[in-house]
Amino acid sequence: MKKLVPVLIIVVVVILVTNIYANKYDSFSNKNNNDEKRWNRIASVLDNAWDEFGLFSYQKTPDSTILIVMDKTKSELQLKKYLEENVNRTDLSQFNIDITKISLQEVETEQFMSIVSGIVFDYIKEKNYNDVQVYLPLIEPKPILKITIPKTSELSSENLKMELEDLLILKNSGLPKKDISYEIQVIKS
Repeated sequence: MKKLVPVLIIVVVVILVTNIYANKYDSFSNKNNNDEKRWNRIASVLDNAWDEFGLFSYQKTPDSTILIVMDKTKSELQLKKYLEENVNRTDLSQFNIDITKISLQEVETEQFMSIVSGIVFDYIKEKNYNDVQVYLPLIEPKPILKITIPKTSELSSENLKMELEDLLILKNSGLPKKDISYEIQVIKS
């Protein structure tokens, strides 16, 4: 009997530890599941508001912030009011909302420059110009695609710029038909 008591105590401790761990994991899993359900309900409301409030994008960040980008001609206050009226208060209280307002022109320019930089990046990769760096395009004050070449490179900045300009002329038919002028800067550094 004396040998049975320590074994029983060990079994009870193992069962308790396992039970506590399982409850903790289940609680964590339920919290993540609830957060995801909340986000899905809010995202559904934002989907319905897309055209009315001129939304360009929205996303949830890991720190429970909802980033919304909307047309600057639309009312931020009306969007917040719409969310308060159409989203459960408990759901909404779990998130911070960060709204950025930009013009449609800026969105179109960003999309256009993103396509242009993708074409240039693919070309540089295809040509194995391993020492060439393509930077994210600048939009303000004027769209610029910046590319750098190390000073030690055999590539000439003028020749690469001409190659890229010729490439983009060839690819022009695949670009969105927007009246967007941009500059390509190729710099040796």
